[in-house]
Amino acid sequence: MTSDQSAQPTSEESADDPLLAVRFAVPSPPQVYVERPRLMHRLDQGAEAPLTLVSAPAGSGKTALVAAWAAQRRAAGHSTAWVTFEEHDVPSTVFWPHVREALRRLDVDAPYGRYDTPEARAEMLSRLAGVLDRRTTPLTLVLDGYEIATAEESGDVDFLLRHSGRHLHVMILTRVDPVLPLHRYRLADMVVELRMADLALDEQETSRLVQLTGIELSDSSIAALARRTRGWAAGLRFACMTLDRSDDPEGAVAQLAGDTGNIAEYLMAEMLQRQPSDVRSLLLRTSVVDVLQPGLAEELAGRSASRKLAALAGRNVLVEPLADRPGWYRYHPFLRDLLRAELALESPTRRRRLHRKAGAWYARRGFLASAVSAAATVGAWADASAYVVDELAIGEVLLGHDASGLTHELRKMPATVRDPAAAVVRAALALADQDMERCAVELEGSGGPDAPESEHDRAVQASANVVRSVRSSLLGDPHTITLADQAQLALTSLEREKRVRRPALTGLVQAGKGRALLQDGELAEARIALTTAAGTQARGFDAMTVSCLGYLALIDSHQGELRRADDLASQSAAQAERAGLLLDGPPGAAEVARTWVEIERCDLRAGSERLKEALRSHAVSDEPLLQALSAVAQARILRARGELDEAALLLEGVSHDAPGTAGWPQLLLQTEAATLRIVVGEPDVALRMMEQLGAPAGAVSSLVICRAHLERADWPGVEESLSTILVEGATLRTIVGGSLIEAALLLHRGQSGPAKVSLKRALRLAAPEGLRMPFRESSTAVLQFLQTDAELADRSIWLGSVVGARRKVLPLPRTRPARSGDGAEVEPFIEPLTAKETEVLGHLSELLSTEEIAAVMFVSVNTVRTHIRSILRKLAVSRRNEAVRRARALSLIPV
Repeated sequence: MTSDQSAQPTSEESADDPLLAVRFAVPSPPQVYVERPRLMHRLDQGAEAPLTLVSAPAGSGKTALVAAWAAQRRAAGHSTAWVTFEEHDVPSTVFWPHVREALRRLDVDAPYGRYDTPEARAEMLSRLAGVLDRRTTPLTLVLDGYEIATAEESGDVDFLLRHSGRHLHVMILTRVDPVLPLHRYRLADMVVELRMADLALDEQETSRLVQLTGIELSDSSIAALARRTRGWAAGLRFACMTLDRSDDPEGAVAQLAGDTGNIAEYLMAEMLQRQPSDVRSLLLRTSVVDVLQPGLAEELAGRSASRKLAALAGRNVLVEPLADRPGWYRYHPFLRDLLRAELALESPTRRRRLHRKAGAWYARRGFLASAVSAAATVGAWADASAYVVDELAIGEVLLGHDASGLTHELRKMPATVRDPAAAVVRAALALADQDMERCAVELEGSGGPDAPESEHDRAVQASANVVRSVRSSLLGDPHTITLADQAQLALTSLEREKRVRRPALTGLVQAGKGRALLQDGELAEARIALTTAAGTQARGFDAMTVSCLGYLALIDSHQGELRRADDLASQSAAQAERAGLLLDGPPGAAEVARTWVEIERCDLRAGSERLKEALRSHAVSDEPLLQALSAVAQARILRARGELDEAALLLEGVSHDAPGTAGWPQLLLQTEAATLRIVVGEPDVALRMMEQLGAPAGAVSSLVICRAHLERADWPGVEESLSTILVEGATLRTIVGGSLIEAALLLHRGQSGPAKVSLKRALRLAAPEGLRMPFRESSTAVLQFLQTDAELADRSIWLGSVVGARRKVLPLPRTRPARSGDGAEVEPFIEPLTAKETEVLGHLSELLSTEEIAAVMFVSVNTVRTHIRSILRKLAVSRRNEAVRRARALSLIPV
């Protein structure tokens, strides 16, 4: 016997033993096996490299996959040697004997030799490498379950890989990454790797596995099963066993967990019980969170936690590193279930302490939703509420924004938790649900010290003030502005960094204050508050931004800043579309503002269409402010069309029935109603209506009063009211309207030069905005002057049909009265004509039909007929041609 033969271990002498031969057989596939072409292709690619590494946790399907691939290769004539190693094998005594035996079974003349000394082993490896290098056909050697754990074993395998030419392909199937220079192999393209992520079954493969086991599941349940198991083969197999025994497989998918049944037994035996005590403690302590990140692991399990987690990830203990977050890890859901169950069983007190530590750590780093979730899991509601209040996140609760699951967790809080911060949080949740009474009750329990000293107490007080302010604004409470100022003052006492990070609180306060100021008619201050709110950049604030932009557009449209109003309304609509808010209808305030813009530009058809859109909005039907403003807009359209009775009935109904129409809405309703009285020739009634408002006359109401005096030909009254408009009329709309009335006054005095200056100012201001309605509503004398003066006519071309574009405008009436044959003055007429009646009379002199007059004046035929009947009555004639002759005799129209 040679020395080589004497060194051969007894395991080789019994290589033909049937039990031992199983080690060298390619394993049979399981009864239920899913074909995986994508992975077969990867293994085919790996066969072109010296090494394929399949490294994944137990139960990942490594052996089944490679066995199926090896069987295909053998069937195609490729040489494949397989060695299965057992847990009790001692590497130094079984590795090379088993490798030689596997090669011998493929008729490879593997040399025998000693390997008990470095020199002997080096000689044996050199001879084996030479034999393999001289082969003419490639050979695959599969090492299933062998862990290369020492530098000596690593060196031997590395030598064989580098010196066997391209004829040897080694496949290592392992739960633990081998101690091999994998980084060097990767650079040299010597290795193809398959890991847990590669082996995980996707949804299609999961569906196929479920079908093979005879279970019927919907596509959504298949997707849920794939997510829950993360494609872990063993987990899926055990899950299918559970579902197969269930009467309701669809419902059972949601109940799958890793803390009971076969899954728990497998994980306990194959993973948890194999770990040393310090690693087991690490797993239990860190299982309380879903994702582990640097710092958090150390907080829960000590300074070496991250290093140990990295080692566990390399050992494939279902600890998954997050590919896009270096140093971050998570446990497989089933393993996490088992660990949490074990922790709760072994030490409930430690479990609660660990959750609170995790919550505090999250809170310190600004991970609010995670902090609240950690505290809520163990019922630490005072902690959870403190995190929300201290972080000034009560705004997110009020807005109902739950993308992070924050409010979902907080809604689980019992009403019995007696803590000021908890009461504030519950009040905010109630307000988000529109439960005003419950909100008020909870706010009563949020009281803290009158002079809070700690930052936490100040945060509680500020948050409570914000909730009160928002609740007040939603109720239309007259104290809203005061409460908003108190809330803003309380917020300014807190850390600026937190206020900047959580802008929703300031945004909510200013939005409510802006609406209240708008209701009170304080438009300048309302604009400041609403602008601040509209600029708030916070999650869930989109609806508030849409609303505030719309209110700003309303202010501008009312004041004649039509371009800016249109732009703000467009921004509001675009924001609503981006945020997916159009399902509830168009943004109400923006559409009402656009209606006003079209009316001021005298495009009544577009205004009507905009109004229809506005009335589709829930906001218009729910908010008294928008109800009133849309009613005024509708009345203005009806008035412009000559449908005066309908307009009057509409305004009367809104004023009587709609709640909350005090302040600015009431002013607009009343001034529009008074304007209607002027149009129908009742200026005295209009003046009495304006007196009933009680408040000092501002520019808007003074404009109406001035028009009433103008209709009465009360020139001293016009002059007095005009002085108020020109002093207080800071808005473009009132300046233009006041300038037109001033021009009428100056024309009455015969001062055409100064009148022309006033009209040029009105045209210069109104033209960029397309502000036409004030000109349409101006006196006949002003319209005539605009047409007869060449320079003004040229400047007023943009007014279109309002002045001379489609009709001949009446010239300035003569100022001298008509005389009888004996020289005595003739009484012109019993009752003065209104501006509209004078306009109709002019069209009659042009021989226009009733229908033509209606088209020119944008009114209905019935309205024209009403005006004609009134003209005939006032001029004491019975026919139209008689009315024209009578009017010419009275110098009302040119001869």
